[in-house]
Amino acid sequence: MYCHRADCPGIFDLHQDEPLAMYLPQRLLSPLVLLMAHTCIQIYTYVCRIKVTLPSAHLPVTLPAAQSLSKAWVPSHCRSPIEAVCNFVCDCGDCSDEDQCGFQGASTTPSTPFTCSFEQDPCGWQDISTSGYRWLRDRAGAVLGSAGPRSDHTHGTDLGWYMTVGTHRGKEASTATLRSPVMREAASTCELRLWYYTASRDVAELRLELTHGVETLTLWQSSGPWRPGWQELAVNTGRVQGDFKVTFSATRNATHKGAVALDDMEFRDCGLPIPQANCPLGHHHCQNKACVQPHQLCDGEDDCGDRSDEDPLICSHHMVTDFETGLGPWKQLEGWTRNHSASSTVSPAWPHRDHSRNSAYGFFLVSTAKPGTTAVIFSPVFQASVPYNCSLTFYYYLHGSEASHFQLFLQAQGLSTSQAPILLRGRHGELGTAWVRDRVDIYSAHPFQILLAGETGPGGIVGLDDLILSNHCRLVPDVSALRLPLSGPEALALYPQTSAKLPQGTCEPGHLSCGDLCVPPEHLCDFQQHCAEGEDEQKCGTTDFESASAGGWEDISVGKLQWQRVETQGSRKPARDPNQDTPGHFLSLQKAWGQLRSEARALTPALGPSGPHCELHMAYHFHSHPQGFLALVVVESGLRELLWQAPSSSSGGWAVEKVLLGARRRPFQLEFISLVDLDGPGQHGAGVDNVTMRDCNPMVTTESDQELSCNFERDSCSWHTGHLTDAHWHRVKSHGSEYDHTTGHGFFMFLNPTDPPARGQGALLLTRPQMPLVPKECLSFWYHLYGPQIGTLRLVMRNGEEDTLLWSRSGTHGNRWHQAWVTLNHQPEASTKYQLLFEGLRDGYHGTMALDDMAVRPGSCWASKSCSFEDSDCGFSPGGSGLWMRQSNDSGLAPWGPWTDHTTETAHGHYMVVSTSPDVLPKGQVASLTSEEHQPLPRPACLTFWYHLSIHNPGTLQVHVEESTKRQELSISAHGGHAWRLGSVNVEAEQPWRVVFEAVAAGVDHSYVALDDIFLQEGRCAQPGSCDFESGLCGWSQLVWPSLGGYSWDWSSGGAPSRYPKPTLDHTLGTEAGHFAFFETSMLGPGGHAAWLRSEPLPATTASCLRFWYFLGFPEHFYKGKLRVLLSSAQGQLAVWGQGGHQRGQWLQVQIEVSHAEEFQIVFEATLGGQPALGPIALDDVEYLAGQHCKQPALSQGGTGAPVSVPAAVGGALLFLVFLVLLGLGGRHWLQKQHCSFQSTDGATAPGFGNILFNADQVTLPDSITSNP
Repeated sequence: MYCHRADCPGIFDLHQDEPLAMYLPQRLLSPLVLLMAHTCIQIYTYVCRIKVTLPSAHLPVTLPAAQSLSKAWVPSHCRSPIEAVCNFVCDCGDCSDEDQCGFQGASTTPSTPFTCSFEQDPCGWQDISTSGYRWLRDRAGAVLGSAGPRSDHTHGTDLGWYMTVGTHRGKEASTATLRSPVMREAASTCELRLWYYTASRDVAELRLELTHGVETLTLWQSSGPWRPGWQELAVNTGRVQGDFKVTFSATRNATHKGAVALDDMEFRDCGLPIPQANCPLGHHHCQNKACVQPHQLCDGEDDCGDRSDEDPLICSHHMVTDFETGLGPWKQLEGWTRNHSASSTVSPAWPHRDHSRNSAYGFFLVSTAKPGTTAVIFSPVFQASVPYNCSLTFYYYLHGSEASHFQLFLQAQGLSTSQAPILLRGRHGELGTAWVRDRVDIYSAHPFQILLAGETGPGGIVGLDDLILSNHCRLVPDVSALRLPLSGPEALALYPQTSAKLPQGTCEPGHLSCGDLCVPPEHLCDFQQHCAEGEDEQKCGTTDFESASAGGWEDISVGKLQWQRVETQGSRKPARDPNQDTPGHFLSLQKAWGQLRSEARALTPALGPSGPHCELHMAYHFHSHPQGFLALVVVESGLRELLWQAPSSSSGGWAVEKVLLGARRRPFQLEFISLVDLDGPGQHGAGVDNVTMRDCNPMVTTESDQELSCNFERDSCSWHTGHLTDAHWHRVKSHGSEYDHTTGHGFFMFLNPTDPPARGQGALLLTRPQMPLVPKECLSFWYHLYGPQIGTLRLVMRNGEEDTLLWSRSGTHGNRWHQAWVTLNHQPEASTKYQLLFEGLRDGYHGTMALDDMAVRPGSCWASKSCSFEDSDCGFSPGGSGLWMRQSNDSGLAPWGPWTDHTTETAHGHYMVVSTSPDVLPKGQVASLTSEEHQPLPRPACLTFWYHLSIHNPGTLQVHVEESTKRQELSISAHGGHAWRLGSVNVEAEQPWRVVFEAVAAGVDHSYVALDDIFLQEGRCAQPGSCDFESGLCGWSQLVWPSLGGYSWDWSSGGAPSRYPKPTLDHTLGTEAGHFAFFETSMLGPGGHAAWLRSEPLPATTASCLRFWYFLGFPEHFYKGKLRVLLSSAQGQLAVWGQGGHQRGQWLQVQIEVSHAEEFQIVFEATLGGQPALGPIALDDVEYLAGQHCKQPALSQGGTGAPVSVPAAVGGALLFLVFLVLLGLGGRHWLQKQHCSFQSTDGATAPGFGNILFNADQVTLPDSITSNP
């Protein structure tokens, strides 16, 4: 028996055909040899996926149960025992022992978290629900109308995968539970992070639990309220010995739908230290050979993994109080109580477990004092701690309220005069559900006591556990000999003296007193000076760190690093003059005593509102290994947005940086976050200094703030990006496939929905408030909407709190700039200011949006070149009695009109409609609809429109062009149907002109005429079903279909810069300037759908010819893209032609004879034949010859083939298929003889042959099939 290298790639290194017996335990070798037979099966080991070839399953093979393998060695190149599997430590060289453990063992770097993004599989997570309310792996683009998220969290698109619970229509409460595989040995530092999504009121409760042994710990639970979008959850598991499982459950009741999703799970710092032969100098060598730092001894944490660092022999002289049996030597004055979590329902913020035992049955101390009242516990009196320091290690809990705080004081004893306690530690705010470690080292020349004080905010909890005093904390033998100022009620009076108290009768609590003024909290740090000396803006982020207040920056770290204000030693801080340095203080990254997540965080107070030009200027130094970072983020509504990150190549010297903050609502906070390995080799570190907030006052305006007209070459004028989401517009310079409109190499405003990964609903580009100068203004602008799945671009005018939608476009508009204009109608009140907002919605994820060359002029605009009636009536005016009306059928109660519009093909879409029933419009009467004035045309143009006539004869629809005189261009008189139809008129006008639609009633009840999607494009109108794509898509529609994934065909020339591959030459002109329709199939992704390009409705035909040229640009050996032709009608879809594969990158012609007994549409479908491969499918020169048989085309560029009838093609195909079957059987027999196994793969089919569908009347096959390449 042999193991081939291909059977287990990358797992272990065997020589070709090296005996597998060398790598298998002896006890497994004998059964394998005895059971050799003719038929083979494959068994993969759980750990390293080694493929072992065993005989047929007809012979039983008995393996020990999983429980009995706890001490057995799994067959593996790394010989990992079962207890070493899923223990967060890579025992195999490729980390395969950590695969499918609830995470993927993809990285062997110790500091890299184990993650699962669900992109490939569920990572071992299993649904264990007992009802129809269940978990499954899904993606946003897979199910139409899903109630889950519209994009995943990993990629921020609809192609990313996640775990989700679908909506459940049951009327009883039910719980969906997702359970991890068995995990082992979590370290005390272990942190689980994940992102979850739930819509408002969709779920009654979410719960994260950990089960080990017979106990189930609640790590987190919540009943809402839920914020929109993906939310991050981070919990600390604590030390878990042995096996455990993690479960995430969602509970719904009869009033909740229950849509929930999970994504991007991370397990950080969960592995125990690895045994080492020797430890670094000064480290402690554990009994299990792991190494821990000296300060980790006797700290109440099992850092070694075998508790040898907490051995009583080592820690016998430490004074440990874990509150399991009482308060020990500590005494409380009031407000603290000893409790546990097992049966407590006191508060949602109550701890779910203690720290000592990591159990709901362990005891801890918790403050039960009312908000605003202090709970105090104090130590015995200790001797002076000089020259040795007395250290106190303790664990505290702050959760449920930002107003809660915890403080540690030192009270000197034996002094002749009474002194107030000295504050040594102070923390406040929300720290989550974890117990946080801290330590104080006390050097006191006098006897002393330690006071621990907690004050809870509304709904908050303050807790204490594991107070550990070092062996140098020695009790005073005779306390009576000391003068003790601390006694009973007197101690309560001492603590408040340490808090800042305002003089009586000045300002309310929370207000700032400056002179005779009381500044309320909402006016503090609002970038507007209210106090004469500026006291209200002194602790608002701007600082050189020379003052002890540090400009309001506060360290909120809970891990092994912290921010501290330090004085320069050896190096100097940056001066105001960047050319010289000076001594002084700066904010520096330092080591800390915390045991949780490692990042250090420093936070400002609440700021804002800020103006659009607000910037933060700073000096910084940063030097670290590649995994370290220094970043500035903004915190708004509990969400963090990255604003800036130091370059990873920073040398460590001081550098100057400025960061645009922009216009933001109050409150927001700024936060410096950093992670650096201070113990690593080299001078690693990070620091910040000279932080200045500039131009942040929202009330200060400049001349550019009034400039709406802008080409973005100098700056962004009055336009600035909004910060309500994490998606942003950026002013960028032309580069690569992105180019501006003004010069082709200048600046413009640019939005990529997924770069950087954004997960907000959209991005805003808005102006400062503007004062209207005239009642009507015309705003013109150029826009670029391009990509196979780009979203919606909208323009809104805001007056106060009211938003008016002025214009919108959705989906791709081709790879070119388009001009649009909108008339701004201002309110008559001259004092009313307005804002303009461009909003790029993230309802598509592949493509880009761009804006350029804004211009405003007085007066009304010309009539728009296109109108979908989705936003407004586009200036169309109904004549006479005003019978035309804009409507949708959203309510289903419209008295007349089609059920759906043409633009969106939904009941939500809008159109113009007029009733031609006799009671509304008598027979022979006319209802007119007139456009605004169009600008003169330099060349002929085509006006297209979609119309819908009722089944009952509505009369006649007439189209007139009104230049100097009114002339009729088109008259339509026919019974209607269920479909929208395309009408077109050629227009030539050297003067301003209007288009007039007239409905002439026939006097029939329940009749109507409807109009939608009026569009004016250059060039004369094409014949129905035909297009050379030089001026656009003609009557072909690339409307996105959600059921197909929301993708659309695009339009471009070969020479236009593009981020998507496409032909370099078109077929019509044979040049880079020629245009074509194309689609990039790699956008579909694994499991993606298709993109449709549809013709207008065509009448029934007995024989017509469809001719077109197509281009398949896939690399050789990647036969992935497919192009099909479908005939779609009310009866369904009929496939009449299909092609796929590599076609030598040239234009090929196909002609198909078409017949259909009823009205139909021609559909070109682009789809995938397998996994994505980069390559385009393109179309050009589509020609539909109604009522004509196909003829053999003359040879031209590209290739073509002779007509082949269906029977001949079928016969040839059958013979070829028989040959392929025989060849395949022979190949299979040969492979079985060679390898004793056979694995099926997706082989490459002959180019195009296997995709021809022989259910059309006649097919002309391309040259690549009928002749040799």
